[in-house]
Amino acid sequence: MNAIRLQNAIGDIQDTYILEAHAPASRPSARKWLGVLLAAVLLALSLIACAPMLFSSISGDDLSLEAAYIGNGVVEITVENKSSKKLSFQPTLKLMLWSDGTEIPAHGKVRFANTEIAPNSTGVLTIDLSAAYDMAELEKPISNDGYYFVLTNHSFAFGQDWMCTVRFSETEAAVPPAYPVQPSPAEADPALIQKVEPELQSFFESSILADKERREEITAAYFARCTEIIRESGKNVIRPVSPAPVFLLDAPPEGTILDNNLPEEMQYQLIGQRTASIDSYAFPIGASPEDTACIFSAAVPQTEADLSNADGSTLPVTYVMVYDSAQARQPDAYAFIRGQLIPFSDLQPKVVYEDDQYTAFNVTDCFFTDLDTQIAAFLQWRTDLFFNDDVEERIRNVYAYLQDAIREIHLSADVF
Repeated sequence: MNAIRLQNAIGDIQDTYILEAHAPASRPSARKWLGVLLAAVLLALSLIACAPMLFSSISGDDLSLEAAYIGNGVVEITVENKSSKKLSFQPTLKLMLWSDGTEIPAHGKVRFANTEIAPNSTGVLTIDLSAAYDMAELEKPISNDGYYFVLTNHSFAFGQDWMCTVRFSETEAAVPPAYPVQPSPAEADPALIQKVEPELQSFFESSILADKERREEITAAYFARCTEIIRESGKNVIRPVSPAPVFLLDAPPEGTILDNNLPEEMQYQLIGQRTASIDSYAFPIGASPEDTACIFSAAVPQTEADLSNADGSTLPVTYVMVYDSAQARQPDAYAFIRGQLIPFSDLQPKVVYEDDQYTAFNVTDCFFTDLDTQIAAFLQWRTDLFFNDDVEERIRNVYAYLQDAIREIHLSADVF
């Protein structure tokens, strides 16, 4: 419920009770009138408190949107919902210009189909613009600019709106890019693999994405071996909190510029965040499918035009894992992170958040040796993306910013 609707609701409550207070049949006492006002205030506060729970958000990094214009005003948007929440788009949108954020006014009804996307699934949202916009005008190629949709599941409130680039001058359906085989973790970062438990190193020698038919079998074998190693070690291995609680970053301080191609008010869109059980190599975070990390990423453009709109894919650059505070303080406690048994005494300098319930650690160095290694492996695999000096500087700026900013992370209000 946005502020205007909330204010209107409070106004309705007040009007109702004022009319009742002046009804000729029975005039309430001053004490009763005070009680009525108090009830109205409490109800208003409850509406404010309940709003985030009723409309819990889905972060941009948990949602992938890819639009394809198929002609005659019809756009198909492939929606990948990576979150654990059901997504229900409202049948409303904004059509905007990238250059200045101007909204293109609609002159009729936009039709929607397939607006609900189940948790951890992919669906196709179909939008028919033909009755609302001049499609002949939209289909004309425009130089140095582009269009995007803003979609929502709750009246564009509470940050629950998502942008999606759409190109009307290209009527062919989008063809999924053919990527080269992703390098294995051992190929990409041989120095890091030397820290992995010897019995597990063979799993890191080939890409887990290379053989789709055996991916499930390989992952199951990896988890089984992890269980054996932990049992045979006799160590007090502490599992991370599962799923990892949602931590939030404050907006970048005024004047923060991560990429000069975007205005200051859009810089925050270059930072993505999600909770996942696999890393950038689709390799398990921990010793079981339930072990997760909070992953922060940098936006990488799909095309040169995307440099100015924060659109494209993402490169993970910072990993945070969360543990029960009391367990993490045990002197003999160990963590199991990406094939490594690590004493919590070694993790103490990496604490970025701590309270009586949770302790969060910056464990980025468990996932790549240095940023150069991470960028090189990503570019070897994602040849479909656009990359130049500006993009590299953006990634480095986001990484440097996050390594400092995560020391100020705080729990989402949904956790309490």
